[in-house]
Amino acid sequence: MQLERLVLETKFAADDTGEIEGVAWDFSRPDRVGDVIEPKAFATAVGKTLPALFAHDQSQVVGTFDQITVEADGLHVKGRLLVDTVERAREVRSMIQAKAVSGLSIGFITRKAAPRKGGGRTIQELDLLETSIVAVPAHPNARITSQKDLSMTAPAANITNETENKAAPVPATPAVDTKALDAIQKRLDSLEAKGNRLAADNDNDDHGDVETKALNQWLRNGQVDSELKTLTVGTAASGGYTVAPEYSANVIKKIAELSPIRGLASVMSIGTNKVYIPTLASDAAVAWTTETGTRTTTEPTFGQIDIEVFEQYCVIPVSRQLLEDSMVDLPALLADRMAIKFAQAEASAFVLGDGSGKPTGLLNTPGAFEAVEADQAGSDILAKLIEAYYSLPAEYAARATWAMNRKTAGIIRAAADNASARSSIWSDGIAGGTPATLLGAPVSYWPDLEDVQSGDSPAGDTYPIVLADFQSAYQIVDRVGLDVMRDDLTGADTGLVKFRARRRVGGKPLLSEAAVVIKGAAA
Repeated sequence: MQLERLVLETKFAADDTGEIEGVAWDFSRPDRVGDVIEPKAFATAVGKTLPALFAHDQSQVVGTFDQITVEADGLHVKGRLLVDTVERAREVRSMIQAKAVSGLSIGFITRKAAPRKGGGRTIQELDLLETSIVAVPAHPNARITSQKDLSMTAPAANITNETENKAAPVPATPAVDTKALDAIQKRLDSLEAKGNRLAADNDNDDHGDVETKALNQWLRNGQVDSELKTLTVGTAASGGYTVAPEYSANVIKKIAELSPIRGLASVMSIGTNKVYIPTLASDAAVAWTTETGTRTTTEPTFGQIDIEVFEQYCVIPVSRQLLEDSMVDLPALLADRMAIKFAQAEASAFVLGDGSGKPTGLLNTPGAFEAVEADQAGSDILAKLIEAYYSLPAEYAARATWAMNRKTAGIIRAAADNASARSSIWSDGIAGGTPATLLGAPVSYWPDLEDVQSGDSPAGDTYPIVLADFQSAYQIVDRVGLDVMRDDLTGADTGLVKFRARRRVGGKPLLSEAAVVIKGAAA
């Protein structure tokens, strides 16, 4: 939160016994950002005893304000610095008397506010939490801070989860030109920087991340108010989707973890709805010749494939009561659910998609790859795995990964155990998170691949296993990472709010020579 600059005026004094009084808020004019607080907003504070903090630092309680009154000119506070028992209070009193510290600032939570014409708000209800003694340099451009960062539990209607520090107007005073006061001023500047934010007294603090705080507010009540600047706002033509960048990145990260092919294939981001990728149709040739022999052209030939992006979406219904419960980590909850839905849909399309309204899957045309035929029941699976491994060109085999579902992996492992060949064919990962290896190549589990053994023989051919250098074999393109829109209407009758998320992605096979498939031929 950046420091604001303002010319200030106030009444503020402290005597030798520690008695202190002043005007904590001036009703005569708006503050720097145009906010006005109505006198009635302080009604609940009258008769209360508030802590007197230094620079809004809750670890520096230097006294109390036990007389709070609302008068025509402003909010008057009177209290006492604990100079007899607290060393820090004596230091603060000395700074006040030397006019190195000359300001009061209130910390409160806005309960009800309305926008003012020309900017700012009229605050009609608030909870006054504390009054702080703050340092204001004797300069026309005195510094104050405005804090809006304390998240509250179970926000009610018209409640903005903000804690604000509003500095009361303070008069400019002559600068004291002494080395001692210069040193004090440096220390005060440092303390003010640390005290810019109030620490939350619960587990709902947003840890200084204004984007996370704004997203939480938007998820819970659909409003962003003055915090709209902390969001990244999509184009109006797209409906004004809003989502914090960190939130979007978190969802995409989870999708990458849950979508197995995304972690293996080549992935690129594009700025259009289609991308053209050049391919090598035939490589350059090399021939032998004599000193004066004929030399013919041996240049390579090129082709290209085009990859179009398609829209992917999911709708997550959440109850209004859950949204109102601030103890729930809503961004994490929705990120998990969206990531699972997106990952399941894209993983299936990247494997089996027909290219109509969705990506073209790797196995949409399995005949494009070299195939090794195996018994559908898996009786010769070990021999066929070895044949497939050595069918793949060495340059791709060095980077190859096996893809199969977990049931197929179990059949292969059992066959290796029965053949007493497990040590040379199958090896479990030694460390946590390390994949198993088959003939030295890592194994990736793809739930959308068919079983190598399915009981009765299916009517058609099956393709349960793929061995490929997926970086060369398949290309994924991302156009739009994540857009989220809150829908308060369609589920209103059932107490639900729907969050509609969308992405635009595409994919298509690249090089057929970079993959080999195990084919279970139909009987």
